[in-house]
Amino acid sequence: MAKSKNTETPPQEAKAAEPFRSYNRVQLAGRLVADPELRYTPSGKAVSKLRVATIDTREAQFHDVVAWEDEAEAAAERLTKGSAVYVQGRLQTRTWDAQDGSKRRATQIVATSVRAA
Repeated sequence: MAKSKNTETPPQEAKAAEPFRSYNRVQLAGRLVADPELRYTPSGKAVSKLRVATIDTREAQFHDVVAWEDEAEAAAERLTKGSAVYVQGRLQTRTWDAQDGSKRRATQIVATSVRAA
């Protein structure tokens, strides 16, 4: 009895043929560890820095969040240290040279939405 040839594409090859779609999305639910810091750029845009704590499997994680314009002002007006928040946004990594000449790197969340939870 002769074996028949399988002409179907194996699953791993079929996946490789499909275009891979990447995305950069973040969702956090946690508490603010400090009041939001609202400032304005020289051009007048509002920017607010928030620090959010999440607890996953008994270990706290701290996340730096930056909100711009209306979201920044709303966060500063409505939220305080200890507030439960829900944040949506994207990750952004910045690099710079420190005064001592070393390279520095920070990853933060650029918020598209900051709401009281």
